[in-house]
Amino acid sequence: MEPEMHTRVFPARSAVYKEPAVLPSPALREYLQSQNIRLYTHQADSYDAIMQGENIILTTPTASGKTLAYTLPVLENLMQNRDATALFIYPTKALTRDQLAVLQKLDKELSAKTRPAIYDGDTPRDARSKIRSSSRIILTNMYELHQILAWRMQWGDFWANLSFVIIDEAHRYRGIFGSHIALLLRRLRRVCRYYDARPQFILSSATIGDASSFAKTLTGAAAREIADDGSPRAQQTFRLYNPWSSGKSSLSATADLIRDQVQSGMQTLCFTKSRNMAEITALRCREEMPAGRISSYRGGYRPKERRDIEKNLKGGDIAGVISTNALELGIDVGSLDSVIISGFPGTMMSVRQQAGRAGRSGKDALITFVANLNPLDQYFMRCPDAFFDAPYEHPILDLENPYVLRQHLLCAAAELPYRTERDAEYFGEFAAEIVRSLKEEHLLASTPKGYVYCGTEPPAQQVSLSGRTSGTCTVMYGSRVLETMDESQMFREAYPGAVLFHQGDRYRVEEADRKSLIVRVRKITDNYHTRPLSVTDVRILSREKTCRHGDLLVHYGSVSVCSQMIGYSVLEYDQIVSTHSLDVPPLEFTTKACWIVPECCDEISPADLAGALHGAEHALIAAMPVHVLCDRSDIGGVSTPFHPDVGDAAIFIYDGVPGGVGLAEKAAEVFLDILCLARDMVSRCSCESGCPACIHSPKCGNNNQPLSKTGTVTLLSCLSQGLKTENP
Repeated sequence: MEPEMHTRVFPARSAVYKEPAVLPSPALREYLQSQNIRLYTHQADSYDAIMQGENIILTTPTASGKTLAYTLPVLENLMQNRDATALFIYPTKALTRDQLAVLQKLDKELSAKTRPAIYDGDTPRDARSKIRSSSRIILTNMYELHQILAWRMQWGDFWANLSFVIIDEAHRYRGIFGSHIALLLRRLRRVCRYYDARPQFILSSATIGDASSFAKTLTGAAAREIADDGSPRAQQTFRLYNPWSSGKSSLSATADLIRDQVQSGMQTLCFTKSRNMAEITALRCREEMPAGRISSYRGGYRPKERRDIEKNLKGGDIAGVISTNALELGIDVGSLDSVIISGFPGTMMSVRQQAGRAGRSGKDALITFVANLNPLDQYFMRCPDAFFDAPYEHPILDLENPYVLRQHLLCAAAELPYRTERDAEYFGEFAAEIVRSLKEEHLLASTPKGYVYCGTEPPAQQVSLSGRTSGTCTVMYGSRVLETMDESQMFREAYPGAVLFHQGDRYRVEEADRKSLIVRVRKITDNYHTRPLSVTDVRILSREKTCRHGDLLVHYGSVSVCSQMIGYSVLEYDQIVSTHSLDVPPLEFTTKACWIVPECCDEISPADLAGALHGAEHALIAAMPVHVLCDRSDIGGVSTPFHPDVGDAAIFIYDGVPGGVGLAEKAAEVFLDILCLARDMVSRCSCESGCPACIHSPKCGNNNQPLSKTGTVTLLSCLSQGLKTENP
């Protein structure tokens, strides 16, 4: 039986050039002529907007020449004003290193004398003072910026002359992480204003919905979107491939595709959804490939490991790499022939970003999306137009999250005295109430110049910009550091008995010390992996609003979540062979949730009710990423035939990070769309009793028990009958 396949060909197109309206300087014109460079339309538009003092967000595709579009006008300005400085911010150290080489080359060829340099956690301490005093272009990341803002005196000259802030890959700053970054950038603007500096903001991004609004929310400054892409594009053949239709797993199909394409001479980059899947897929490929031809790549590897893989991929010494989204960003990995996307990565933005890694030197590109056996991937196989024609997503940021805002107000007061009226421009009116509570807690003190921080520990060191626990766990194999992970990953992946994968080898966790953040492992040869089992309890703390969709009420408010890991399953391939119990401390936090109290449960038999609610919960979470910018791992859910806080059956969907970040709130607003998609995904699945393509979830802590497909279809159909989109 032939596997299901849908193909769409995006034809090649020629470049469209344009001369900038603002005449470049003789030095820049000479450089462009000597390099035989003609500007594409978006490059010329960016040059004009930046030279005229506008903030911009550039949203052309991967490999369209965005770096040149904003670097040329920035260097032009810095050549005209020899005191001006610029801050280039990148999301990863690998991308920062990659871009340093680009800036150094341009700086030398233009004789700009800006002396670009990297300033981050790896910068030697004895080099930092010289970089601050002599480099007019500094490359860094948000984590380093978060730390250095408190050192205002050392950075005074640089901030006083700061003319440009360049934020590359800006679409990465969304959700709880993006909310932290939005407040961090307001702290930067506040410090710059102290020195009478008002830098222009230049953002580059993958294509996103309502880019200008997103840029203003992220930086606090209005920005113009530039999206008229004039770059040439090679032909792109995009395939949707469903291996499950022919009885093959997505893991096996992905490994076979990689092997076939590499053996036919196609350099291939494969993206997977998790660290484990990257490792297991690479392991499968290596079974039939010569040593050194295939490599895995992910976060947690030691820096030298990552740099070697990047270098070998770009140089052609590696024929295939299986990666998490760590290689999704714009780092130059050379000219690739093919990209394989194994499982929907959570957003169409990521799909387009990953697909854009192939065909970067004008060569035709082959892109293959391999569908996993889950409701959303299978929905795209049934409705390929929904995949190919999906609208651009709108990133979600929440600047009023009290947990996030509280942390940044403490940091701001440590950087400069906080004045409620003046600083409302940066932190909003809600900040005044939090400042008063911080004063009552004796963390802020009132002075004639404003509120100042009076705690004992530097506040920036207490803030995790990712929104997750801030500690870094070290995985030790004997006396060797194998890799690192954060505390939340340790809770989910490195529990006693868990199997970890690293560069094709399996390791069993022998000890996981959550106090010292040390995990000790031993190497094993057994062909199995593990999956955690957990139970979660949600309690309602407050109901903040209710959205009405016809007769269905969707409530939204604050909840407490307590997740208790109770054990783990041992699996060979996808078959559970044994289960083991665990006794570890629970994970507890307060967040935001939306919930419904179904009023049609009497139409479902009592024996099926728990399974129907559980199946509906899984289906709603699976459908949510289509209408809310999130991955299903960003959200959690709980369903029960009786919840004590509502006195009836209930289904909860909650943000998976402390404080929440607007995902559940957005879900409450578009619940009709989520519900109808969930109903269609389940009812159109041909299975009889439920399967991973409709109501099973790979993240379920209860091993997908109990589940009732018949009850789920009945419940979702009843809930969606006669619904309307109007809210009161």
